[in-house]
Amino acid sequence: MFQSFVVIFRGPQSLNEAGYEARLWERLQSLTDKDDWHGQAHDERVSADPTDLHFSLSFAKEAFFVVGLHPNASRPARRFAFPAIVFNPHEQFEKLREENLYRGLREKISKRDEALAGSRNPMLQTFGEKSEAPQYSGRAVENSWKCPYHRS
Repeated sequence: MFQSFVVIFRGPQSLNEAGYEARLWERLQSLTDKDDWHGQAHDERVSADPTDLHFSLSFAKEAFFVVGLHPNASRPARRFAFPAIVFNPHEQFEKLREENLYRGLREKISKRDEALAGSRNPMLQTFGEKSEAPQYSGRAVENSWKCPYHRS
């Protein structure tokens, strides 16, 4: 039922969280710029504005929730041997909501995160409550954080 697409990079492996976050957004912006160049519209089911409560990244008219992973992530669940970006289709989360399975799955993930890290991830938000953009890199960002991404 679940599908994800993972892009794994050879490096750099020495990035701190802010460095990884900058690289993540550079890569996502590059992909979006290519999407625009190819005339692909943003998925109409979600917002293209990273400040919007209903923002989600979109490529080829398909929305994705992004999870960034790297060796130096502060959250153990976000650590991976190499820098990586996980693309999860937004549609699968909507199906989980329709089937009343989303909250249960989210709670299981939060409990596992708490067992692993000693606390639940403070950045985790439900779609539509806050923009998902601050969650992508895994770094705990301040309320004043501004997303470096834009869609033309």
